[in-house]
Amino acid sequence: MELVPLLVILCFTFYLLYLSSSNRVFLVERIVSLFISAVFLLLFLSIISFSPDSELANLGGKIGNSAAKFFIGTLGYILSIYLCLMLIIYGFLIFINKSRKRFLIELCAVFVMLFSISIFLDPPLSGKLPQEISALLMNNIGIAGKVIFSVVLLGIAILIVELPKLSKKGKVKGEVKESPEYLQREKQPQEKEGSTPANQKISKKIIASLSQYGKDYINPLSLINLLKIPELSDVVESKQELEKNKAQIEEKLREFGIEGKVVNYYPGPVVTRYEYEPAPGVKLSRISALSDDIALRMRSNAIRIVAPLPNKGLVGFEIPNKYRKTVYLRSLVERDEFLNLDSPLAFALGVDTAGNPVYADLTSMPHLLIAGSTGSGKSVCINTIITSIIFRNQPEKVRFILIDPKRIELSLYEGIPHLLLPVVKDRKLAVDVLKKAVKWMDYRYKLFAREGARDIESYNEKIRNSGGEPIPYIVIIIDEFADLIITTGREIEEPLARLAQMARAVGIHLVVATQRPSVDVITGMIKANFPVRIAFKVPSRVDSKTILDEKGAEKLLGRGDMLFIPPGTSELLRLHGPLISEEETKKISRALVKNYLLQIFNAFFGEFSGNLDNLIDEFMDENLFMPLIRMDEPGFEELEARAQEFLGDALENNAELIKSKIAQIRECYYRKIPEMTEIPLGQPEEKMEIREGDWDPMLEEAAKAVVLEGKASATLLQRRLKLGFARAARVIDQLEQIGIIGPQEGTKPRKVLIKLDDLDRIFKNKG
Repeated sequence: MELVPLLVILCFTFYLLYLSSSNRVFLVERIVSLFISAVFLLLFLSIISFSPDSELANLGGKIGNSAAKFFIGTLGYILSIYLCLMLIIYGFLIFINKSRKRFLIELCAVFVMLFSISIFLDPPLSGKLPQEISALLMNNIGIAGKVIFSVVLLGIAILIVELPKLSKKGKVKGEVKESPEYLQREKQPQEKEGSTPANQKISKKIIASLSQYGKDYINPLSLINLLKIPELSDVVESKQELEKNKAQIEEKLREFGIEGKVVNYYPGPVVTRYEYEPAPGVKLSRISALSDDIALRMRSNAIRIVAPLPNKGLVGFEIPNKYRKTVYLRSLVERDEFLNLDSPLAFALGVDTAGNPVYADLTSMPHLLIAGSTGSGKSVCINTIITSIIFRNQPEKVRFILIDPKRIELSLYEGIPHLLLPVVKDRKLAVDVLKKAVKWMDYRYKLFAREGARDIESYNEKIRNSGGEPIPYIVIIIDEFADLIITTGREIEEPLARLAQMARAVGIHLVVATQRPSVDVITGMIKANFPVRIAFKVPSRVDSKTILDEKGAEKLLGRGDMLFIPPGTSELLRLHGPLISEEETKKISRALVKNYLLQIFNAFFGEFSGNLDNLIDEFMDENLFMPLIRMDEPGFEELEARAQEFLGDALENNAELIKSKIAQIRECYYRKIPEMTEIPLGQPEEKMEIREGDWDPMLEEAAKAVVLEGKASATLLQRRLKLGFARAARVIDQLEQIGIIGPQEGTKPRKVLIKLDDLDRIFKNKG
């Protein structure tokens, strides 16, 4: 009872500390470390003052004397004293924020060294535990074995201590590279004396630190551990079920006068393919025409007939399994076949109908078109492609441009260092990005011509040999192409066609996805430039023919079931795409963003003395990292204010300095490639500002008229504004030029692309 007031006072003091702290995880760590140091300091004093005959003389009192007796009896004097000193020192280092994980490992290694020596000592220098191990060794392997065991243990401990030094000596010279040329260009502007924090340029030290990002980049293959471990399923198609289906196929065809037999079958995770050999003289068209009749007999409306099978004189019947297995992405990316792929743009596509893994290479396609109805697995396929490429490449080798008009699917990757710029969500900005990509392509061709290189691989090889910085591959992914075509028309089709025709050699590749496979979206130009296509389940045969030029996609099962046209062939391959959940994607993205933010914070906020790892975790949990990336998110001002307050409290800096550093981070968050330095990405709104004298005087009135009407035509302007036909047609062309109306679509009125509120911004310089 005498200790109760003391405990109350301590608890009340700790509670006040807890309330006053902005970083409570940091506070708890410090309190625990202080408590550990205090406890083992008391134990150390109790051990050195221990006397078996005089309990009252012990500096630790009764409790200290009992604890000292236990430790000395169990470990002996040497190990007990060292253990206390080790924990006192490391607890104090945590308290003053100077702890290092490596130092703790080295302290433990020294403990192992002392233990290997103590098995040769007598009590009280050695305790009960070392003595029992010593007796065990003597009784089983003798004195020689005991000595060898001790030497091995001692050697392992020394190796643990010396391993980092040996690793540093073994590094190849020249592994640390100079910062890239395009970052060195950013170093040139010098800071002016007396400049305020708000307008300071990014310092050389900061840029140099960011340019070394590749050294500290998280090992991509370690991200595979964030994927779900495949579940072991006992559900398989039984031999009896397979034989029954085989007999039913033969019997049903025999009813229609077609003789033949099923010569083989290949059960897969989703469907089983039965290979049927028809008798001589049987036309394939007769078998194909019976697909609905066979589906009726097999009690399934998703039976697909492949007549004939490629490279075989057989007909394939693909029948859904009674129990469907899930194909997990981890089961494909953990295989040696995937890890040993040469191309940086290779990815796991799925498994075939027999369950064999299938990998594809974007460099050999060189572009990919994906189509399928909602829920068929299209977005999961895109996530699989992105994740597979990330697993095998650092940001210096592959960069992504993600265009997501839906603002949902690809936003999960916002902030990862593999992006070239923030996820593009605005349709007009998407057009501008593709137009700039065409200019970047032309710029790369000039670089290649200067070096005498034919493609990106030969160019990078020459640059590496000369000590320069290689250029990365660029993968442009458009998640919903139909939405862009409808709203921007030919404006986006033209740069897309140029990229599809010419960008392969310079390392720029396209992945285009749509859930609306109609002829006005997948036009002849698109199909001609995207020979490699993936079709997921679609509602009708017409949609299947639009994508693949033949039917079959309407018979797919959904949830990743696909038909794939491999590069260099027109034969369809049925695959089952792997599953990667949204939660797994978020984990991978968070790991990449956190690793990148750790390095950025070290560069910009090097003076922070707390636990940076915990600070960034809390920073990301509240979604406060978004103002470091982009300014066009809803509620940006509120998020930026919260981020400034959070960092100001944690770093104990003034708000103006924090605001300045946030702006600097945002400016260089995604590292630029040489093309972006030479041809920067502008804002699409700038070209829409109108100056007096450049345009028809009636242009503003015409813009208001078409916006209010909701459509545009020369006849409308003739009627509303009393203009002649030639002048009205000229005004219509000018309205299209500045982006107010869309292009001509046959005899239909032109679409109006803006709202009435946007007119003031467009014509703000007029007059």
